[in-house]
Amino acid sequence: MKKYLLIFSTILAFGLSYSQTPTFSVYYMDVLPGSESAVGEAFDQFWGDVEFKSGGAYLERMDRGNIEGTHRFVRFGELENFGLVKAKTPEQWQAHRNRLEPYIEKRGPKYSGRIMGSNDVDPASKPYIQLHDLEVKDPIKWSSAMAKLINDTNASSDGNMVVYGSYDIGSPSGATHWVALGSNNLVSLIQALADGEKNVKEWATYHKTSGGTKVLNKYSLRIIKNYGEF
Repeated sequence: MKKYLLIFSTILAFGLSYSQTPTFSVYYMDVLPGSESAVGEAFDQFWGDVEFKSGGAYLERMDRGNIEGTHRFVRFGELENFGLVKAKTPEQWQAHRNRLEPYIEKRGPKYSGRIMGSNDVDPASKPYIQLHDLEVKDPIKWSSAMAKLINDTNASSDGNMVVYGSYDIGSPSGATHWVALGSNNLVSLIQALADGEKNVKEWATYHKTSGGTKVLNKYSLRIIKNYGEF
């Protein structure tokens, strides 16, 4: 999926279209206290041996910020090639839901959208992630400005992860787009954010050319289960 992310972000910068569309869906949930291991085992039992047509899935534990649940499940892949090589039966899906049900206090909101670009670092390799939910005024200008910012600062990113995209179905707090920054842990993420602020010239160019954005929410999470390939 990496090559499609890079190609897609480049084409967006020129306002064109591309036949492969990296996409995602995220599902929030509240897991009962002390039940994370049981939930992880249930996800392993269902997702651990599947072959994805493209992409994969993450189970994530929410951490800091204004969050909508204790955990969330993220499924991602190419829109035109989404799904499993060997589809699960309705009975298998129901059995999976039944295994989870005793440990889920309630289901939360769900959102879907596109993955528009990245710096080609696998999120699972930098599992402590901060999400920025944004209101973007000009999506074309913003996607071009983001691609340039990542390219211009990648040499000084110290191997940390950046992925960005859009919300297309559902809109948390009115957000239209999102940016994810990943590092090894909380301390290294804070250091990465501090180091990033030193790129004064690059950030000035971004703010001048992005068409205007507003940060609506910031929150952090950790990837605790990783299936497939980003």
